[in-house]
Amino acid sequence: MNQAHKSASARRIILITALVTFLVTSMAWLGIGGLGYYIMVREEPGFHVTVDHPDTVAVGEEFDLSVLVESRTGKALNLASIDFQDDLLGGFEVVSADPKPGSKTRMFNLTTYYLAPSARSASRYEFKLRLRAKQTGFSSGDIDCCTPLGNFVTTHTSI
Repeated sequence: MNQAHKSASARRIILITALVTFLVTSMAWLGIGGLGYYIMVREEPGFHVTVDHPDTVAVGEEFDLSVLVESRTGKALNLASIDFQDDLLGGFEVVSADPKPGSKTRMFNLTTYYLAPSARSASRYEFKLRLRAKQTGFSSGDIDCCTPLGNFVTTHTSI
């Protein structure tokens, strides 16, 4: 076997060894990261959600859609945001939000209200949307109350 052939064979072995080492190391780090994420967020949030609103409203009528989040343990809620599915809010105009949220975004069929920091330290938090009915019909959809780590409790409601 000549020297050039030995050199090419050695390079191939080194390249394969490096690739296998990279893949095994990457998979190990992904596994460790996944396990860490699971440990941090596996528990269901320690709160429950109650939604209150009138059963029926007339076109043009204003009403409150109230979302009450209460701690099951008396500890701080650590609540970051409340998501309203667009199907729920589609037939209504949002007149106001109380307390005023830190910010609001709309994407992926959800309107998200990011709450003020006081929502994280409270053991009970009530968020109200003042709505005005734009049309006749039936609206239903989900409301998600979310923690900063992405845990959430979903409640379905119909108006």
